[in-house]
Amino acid sequence: MVDKVLNTIQKFNMIDKGDNIIIGVSGGADSICLLHMLYSLKSKLDIDLHVVHVQHGIRGKDADEDAKFVEKFCDERGIVCHVYYFNVKKLAKENKLSEEEMGRKVRYQVFSDASKEFSGTKIALAHHINDNAETIIMNLLRGTGIKGIGGIRPKRDNIIRPLIECTREEVEKYCVDNDIRYRDDYTNQMEIYTRNKIRHTVIPYIENNFNQNFITNLVNTANLVRSEDDYIDKIVLKEKEKIVKIKNKEYSIDTNEFLQLDTVIKRRLVRHIIGEISSLKDIEYKHINEIIQLADKQVSKRINLPKGLIAKKTYDSIIITNLGENKINDFEYEAEDLSKIYIKELNKHLDFRIIEEKKYNIPKNLYTKWFDYDKIKDNLKVRSRKSGDLIAIKGINGTKKLKKYFIDCKIPKEQRDAIPLLADGNNIIWVIGYRISEAYKVTASTKKILEVRYY
Repeated sequence: MVDKVLNTIQKFNMIDKGDNIIIGVSGGADSICLLHMLYSLKSKLDIDLHVVHVQHGIRGKDADEDAKFVEKFCDERGIVCHVYYFNVKKLAKENKLSEEEMGRKVRYQVFSDASKEFSGTKIALAHHINDNAETIIMNLLRGTGIKGIGGIRPKRDNIIRPLIECTREEVEKYCVDNDIRYRDDYTNQMEIYTRNKIRHTVIPYIENNFNQNFITNLVNTANLVRSEDDYIDKIVLKEKEKIVKIKNKEYSIDTNEFLQLDTVIKRRLVRHIIGEISSLKDIEYKHINEIIQLADKQVSKRINLPKGLIAKKTYDSIIITNLGENKINDFEYEAEDLSKIYIKELNKHLDFRIIEEKKYNIPKNLYTKWFDYDKIKDNLKVRSRKSGDLIAIKGINGTKKLKKYFIDCKIPKEQRDAIPLLADGNNIIWVIGYRISEAYKVTASTKKILEVRYY
């Protein structure tokens, strides 16, 4: 088995000389096998090891014994061990997730944090062939695309899985042959969890009634699917560069270009964007199709998706964003004595300067504007929009409602709260980043100029 693991490490280029590897160790056969094997190969691979154990707070005394066992196992071999404690039940309720999903999120966050804290270069996890088969079946039951059928990747970013080509039986045999003790988690036998039902009921039934080599065949299929998946991903990333713009955590897809793509690429592009914004968990086939169909819908058509995501059709784009993350609170700041203003909601600044020179050239910069200072009658403010806002625009008599101006400029609703306004009382002087009011423009009769710079 050692040769098999070394071959896996080499095939997928998992470990480099001098790597500092963070190993996730629960105390069960899989993770103890991985830890023991990497420890025995430590000199040969020229690596350092740090162990991370996450205590989920679910199994009481048994979980405490697991933590002590892992600490003792490491201490006997001079391996640095870090134990982290969480109340996963409480966190699951607060985040409205299953205990399985919450536990997984906690573990991966801990692995990532530990890697940063202890200068880890790789994170090693103990998934094997059986885990991979169970994951593929779970994905199929939820409804999945090619990525889900591809199962667990041997290597993803800095996460490596050296046992991914070994079976559970091989792992347990390694422990027996090397006289390695490990902890049994009784919850692995409880069929209250989806994975356990698949492990103890679904897979044995298929093996006994249809194909004894089911797991091997399923994983071989996943390997083929992953190679094709990688090829499609390359195409999708090229299209993303051409037709997707990202601003303030909003992903804007050019509708005209999007409509020209093959449906396979459309689906993959949408999934890729959602995966970058949030998580693909709970995103189903129907959600992806609804987003694709937005391209042919009317402006302002909107879809509410799981986890606070929204997709909306604008004038020439499909916008996908997380509504909670992108909502800007109302704000208002007074320019007392024309001192500098910091807009904390936008992380932006405004600077003011009085100019009394007779000869000048009005700046063309989008974020530096001049105004006739003597026309300002009230205290200057920078604020978010309000109902009834008006602005004087060249070519029309009187003023135009700011809402109508935004519509004419094809500015999506979700972006309007993030556009600051410079106001003289109730009069809009400057829609920052767009246009200034005709009523405050510098003219030949202007005696004093107010320069405002936004950055």
